[in-house]
Amino acid sequence: MEVILLSKIQKLGDSGSVINVKSGYARNFLIPKGKAIVANKKNIESFEAQRLALEQENISKFLIAESRAEKLKKISSITISSKVGKEGKIFGSVGVRDIIKEITLLGIKINKKEIRLPNGLLRQVGEHVVIFQPHVKVSINFIVNIISKN
Repeated sequence: MEVILLSKIQKLGDSGSVINVKSGYARNFLIPKGKAIVANKKNIESFEAQRLALEQENISKFLIAESRAEKLKKISSITISSKVGKEGKIFGSVGVRDIIKEITLLGIKINKKEIRLPNGLLRQVGEHVVIFQPHVKVSINFIVNIISKN
């Protein structure tokens, strides 16, 4: 099924690209999420008319994401205290929700989808690198330091 991408999607293409994807992927994900429209003659013509507005919207989203990343870059690291057992293992784990809670206390609002844990949940005491990606083109690393709670 041919679709027109309304925003850049990794491994598929840029905004405005006409691509061929499996029909189930288009019907169940791309079109309902507003990431694509069916590529018929009418939609292609209307998209060309709206292309400039969509590009401006994408630029503004990019600039907002960049400013949010700069705020987090100034912080560079956060500290989370957790109960720890023998050998530095945490009881349970530190996940995305815990990281978001700590960053929100610092005055920066972020979404769950913007945090990437490259090595999975954090289960050891020490420093861990976490990725903050508010936009496809904006990504920064910051450090989560897990310490023992007394």
